[in-house]
Amino acid sequence: MFDVFSDPEPPTKPEEQNPPEVPEKKEQRKFIGVKFNCCGIYVRVYINKEGTRYEGRCPKCFQTVNFKVGEGGTENRFFETR
Repeated sequence: MFDVFSDPEPPTKPEEQNPPEVPEKKEQRKFIGVKFNCCGIYVRVYINKEGTRYEGRCPKCFQTVNFKVGEGGTENRFFETR
């Protein structure tokens, strides 16, 4: 039976039928800030997969830096190259 006085239910989109799952928040990778004085550039240097060193390089001249992670280290989070 057709009812002129009621609105039909609007069609649903496929994504509305099964709402996407909210992805779990990824754990942020640890990093330190390094200013490469060679080129005057500041970058984030991330910890390696093993969690033993912070490894990075200047994006302009490719000078590399390595900071060992160990007991009795430092609380500093920002460094400069020579």
